[in-house]
Amino acid sequence: MTGRASLNFDFFQMRSRVPAWGFPLLIVTIVAGCDNVIWGGADVQIVPPPPPIVAADLEGDSTAVAEPGLPTGPLIFHLVDTEGGGSQLIPIAEIASDGLRPVLPPGSVDQATYEARFRETVIPIGSQFDVFRRGVRVGTFVAQANGPLTQCGVPTVVGNNTVVAAAVDASEYLAFRQGLAPESRGDFAALQVTGPIRTYSAIVAERLILQAGLPRPRSWTGAERNLQPIDPISGGHPEMAATYLVGDNLGIGAPEPAGYSVFYIADYETQRGYMPVYSEVRDYRSTGKAAPRLIDYANWDGAEGMELMIQVFGRTQSWYEVVGLRNGEWQKVWEGEPCT
Repeated sequence: MTGRASLNFDFFQMRSRVPAWGFPLLIVTIVAGCDNVIWGGADVQIVPPPPPIVAADLEGDSTAVAEPGLPTGPLIFHLVDTEGGGSQLIPIAEIASDGLRPVLPPGSVDQATYEARFRETVIPIGSQFDVFRRGVRVGTFVAQANGPLTQCGVPTVVGNNTVVAAAVDASEYLAFRQGLAPESRGDFAALQVTGPIRTYSAIVAERLILQAGLPRPRSWTGAERNLQPIDPISGGHPEMAATYLVGDNLGIGAPEPAGYSVFYIADYETQRGYMPVYSEVRDYRSTGKAAPRLIDYANWDGAEGMELMIQVFGRTQSWYEVVGLRNGEWQKVWEGEPCT
């Protein structure tokens, strides 16, 4: 397949992202076959993975149910590199049988109590998480120290992220608590920006802004902020996700008064090239700043296809939304709310 380089899930090529402040060597459990090996002087036990668990199969944690505000189901986490080294694990949403629920401190519970119990039950030090990239399990994250609170007041944790060599160049991933992760699909494939993607990326963006009645940027190359080849649907040409911004940057902060954002998912058609299957065009003069970009995707709910996790940057904070395939069409299926 054009632009795809397949790699078997070879844990003997794993590389580790280690925080600058240093951690002792850890013995971790890695999902693969059934064997014992010696790796770098440490005994590494390789055990078979637990069966995949979906939200509908989960029963509530009676301890968490008794404590208002704590999640009772599995969570989706955003795993990002930190400037000082290592990685930060950020809770995004709780997976429930009826969809996703935002992770937010309840107003009825003392913040300090909520933080302490969340850290003890949801992200305790020493806990391990399965790391996913492009729908495939690529490694393990170990929680090693308390991280800062999010702007919404949700605790985070920092630690060591160990992934296969083919995925080490990524700066962010999705993660799930071990034993609560979705099913991993196939082998990890590192995708490249192909010639057709490069050719059509700005063409698709221009069609969308002209339909919205917005002016062309001075340079589409200068407006490009994020361009990713993706394969949420295996087979054929890779799809692409792109973000173009005019009068704005891909981060938290104030845009120019006449700024706008273009985000889209495009699929390849033999006769017409890349065509958008999902798009968001926002004129900041009427909508306010909202600059989306794709983080990653996985099939965490067992529905008909991969769900795409998107981060949206506003003036003072960021939030998340999910795009998924429903009844044969790509559409927004969940949107978290900015903190008030």
